[in-house]
Amino acid sequence: MKPDYWKRVAGAARRAAAEPTAEMPYGFDARVVARWRAGRGGKEVLPWANVLRAALVCSALIMLLSLAVNYLSLKEREPASLAIADSALRTSLLP
Repeated sequence: MKPDYWKRVAGAARRAAAEPTAEMPYGFDARVVARWRAGRGGKEVLPWANVLRAALVCSALIMLLSLAVNYLSLKEREPASLAIADSALRTSLLP
């Protein structure tokens, strides 16, 4: 007969004394955060972070301006059959 290892391990775990939970000392988290902030020294993580922020702002402005300029063309949609007929007329009228 095979020994049942699971029952043996579970029984040993039941008999083991419960360890008290370790608590953080008072103010420990505040000291850790303060030391972390002091270690940063106010420096950016990336040296070119300001350039990347400026590029993001410029690209957002360009996107908004292009949407504003093309708003009417985006709003008005011609049916596909009219667009095909219009392009055929334009090409036939060209010399």
